[in-house]
Order: sequence, then structure tokens, then C-alpha cells
Amino acid sequence: MPATAQTTQTAVTWPEGVIARYLTDAGKAIGDPTVTVDLIEKDDSVLARCTVCPDSEADFSFDPMCTGARATGWATKQAATWAQAHAEVCRALPRPTA
Repeated sequence: MPATAQTTQTAVTWPEGVIARYLTDAGKAIGDPTVTVDLIEKDDSVLARCTVCPDSEADFSFDPMCTGARATGWATKQAATWAQAHAEVCRALPRPTA
């Protein structure tokens, strides 16, 4: 069976610290599983960062009124909402290497 964007996406190793990944519109169109919006958990926030758009990122701080999983859960949910919305419309392409 030939590899598809879906099967290739699951075979790509995620960078260190990435907790979720959203394939962008451009990534789907060109079949590149690395053209994504990644969620990265930091010390006190979750960062949503597009892998190809310069300056396209949003940083969501943990809820200071909560602790543990509840604090990270709120930030992760907010970051995921931003990442999904950006991935659905992102048509940026990676810079060619050659």
C-alpha cells in the first residue's frame, strides 16, 4: 500500500517537547507531514507555534488559580483551539533547501 499523508504523518518523529501537532492546509496540499502547528509544553505555559509562518505563535500561560493537570489543561485547550484555527487556513510553505 502506498504511503499517504495520513500514514506518513504518524511515522514522522515529533520534536522534543511537542505534545500535539496539527497538519496545516498547505501540509495537506503538498503531502508534507512537517508543515504543522505544534503545541509545546513549557515550564508555565503551552506554546502553539506554526513551523513555517514567521512570528505565528501564541503562548498560553497556565491558569494561576489552579494546580497540576487543571492548570495545564486550560492552557492546552486554549493553545489547541488557536492551533486548530491557524492550521485550517495556513497556506505557508517551507523554504526550499536547495
